Amino acid sequence: FGSSVAARELLGELLVVMAKSKNHTNHNQNKKAHRNGIKKAAKPWKMSTKGMDPKFLRNQRYAARSRTMTQESKDRRREAETIRTQQIAAKRERASEQAKKDKERERQAAMVAAAKKKK
Repeated sequence: FGSSVAARELLGELLVVMAKSKNHTNHNQNKKAHRNGIKKAAKPWKMSTKGMDPKFLRNQRYAARSRTMTQESKDRRREAETIRTQQIAAKRERASEQAKKDKERERQAAMVAAAKKKK
């Protein structure tokens, strides 16, 4: 080995890098995990309604609202409901009477038109 550079190159070729022997260790992980205690997963406060029947959920909301109502407000709501029902019935009755009158007018007009054609 005449020159030191040539000697280093030759030694570099001869030296083989050894393989890494240890890939993983779990040392001390258990102690670290138990230091503050291993806790159970927190349970949710409210059950998820995802995927539930929407009609059921809507009714559930209405039922919850009526459970919190006072008796006075329930009575007021019932009275308002009966008044509204009566108003709707009266409106339907007026509409049916109007339809009857319109039909009668059309029939009279048809009779007059038919009488004029005969002359």
